[in-house]
Amino acid sequence: MATQQHSAHPHPAMNPMTRKLADELQPLLDNIAACMDRGDAAEAAKLFDEDANLISPTGMRGSGQAGVLKVLAADMASILKGAHSHFTIEAVRQIGDAAFIDAFHEVTGSKASAGRAMEIHAVLVAQKKGGSWKLIEARPYMFMTPPTTH
Repeated sequence: MATQQHSAHPHPAMNPMTRKLADELQPLLDNIAACMDRGDAAEAAKLFDEDANLISPTGMRGSGQAGVLKVLAADMASILKGAHSHFTIEAVRQIGDAAFIDAFHEVTGSKASAGRAMEIHAVLVAQKKGGSWKLIEARPYMFMTPPTTH
C-alpha cells in the first residue's frame, strides 16, 4: 500500500499559475518580515517603490519611501517591537506588471499583544520593475470582534 506524501509547499491550494506567482512574491514578504524582526525600518522601506503608500493598522499613513519609512519605524518601535513576523500569501492575482496580494501576517512575541499572537491581514499591491518586485501599496488591517447583543 502506497503512502501519500503531503506537500510542505507554502501555497499548496493554489492552481499552478497562481502558485508560481505566489512563490515569486514570497521572498519579498520574507525580506520585509526579516527587516521587521531586526527592527530595520530603513531596509524594509527599500522594499517599497519610491512612490508607494502605506496605511498601518494604527491608521498612520505614509507616502513615498520617506513616508513609508516613518510609518514602519513607528510600528517597529511599538506594535512590532521585539516580535517575530511571518507572512503567508493567501491569494494573489496578476494585473499586468503588478500583483494584487491578500496576505496573512502573524506576529508573535509582541509586548503590545500581551504575548498573544496577532493576526494581521494585509492587502498589498506589488509591481515588478527591473526584474524585482517592490510594494507600491500596503494596507495591513485587523478584524474587530463583533459586538455582542443581548
